[in-house]
Amino acid sequence: MKLPTLLTQLLATLTFLMLTPLAQAQVVGTVARVSGLMVAKGADGRTRVLALNSPLRQGDTLTTERNTFGRLEFVDGAAIVLQPESRLVLTRYSYDAAQPQLDKVELELAQGGFSSTTGELGKRSKDATTITTPAGNLQGSASMEVSLRQP
Repeated sequence: MKLPTLLTQLLATLTFLMLTPLAQAQVVGTVARVSGLMVAKGADGRTRVLALNSPLRQGDTLTTERNTFGRLEFVDGAAIVLQPESRLVLTRYSYDAAQPQLDKVELELAQGGFSSTTGELGKRSKDATTITTPAGNLQGSASMEVSLRQP
């Protein structure tokens, strides 16, 4: 192969990679209901307004405004109802029905609160879920309500 041809192919490949979003984050759920303004800031820094059936991606930071509730449904059947004025980071959500050894959920609740119900991941991998809050970490798979109060 001649150098100009190789160089042309290399430049074409690099251009394609630069135009393709870097590792499009994995979809881990969808918005099932939203009653006001809820936004997601992706791991790529892009912000999008969420509506019914909007995809939720690993790495998203979800924020609800005043008087906004959002119901999130995840790939394993788990659900979260996010309270008004909340910020929740979907740090990691790894679920594959055929590979329970890879189960792992890591969420960070920075403000506000939520109530959740367990999905298949939580039923089969009891210690695979960690929720980080400013007050400490929660681990386990139970349905729960978590609420942070402002000082």
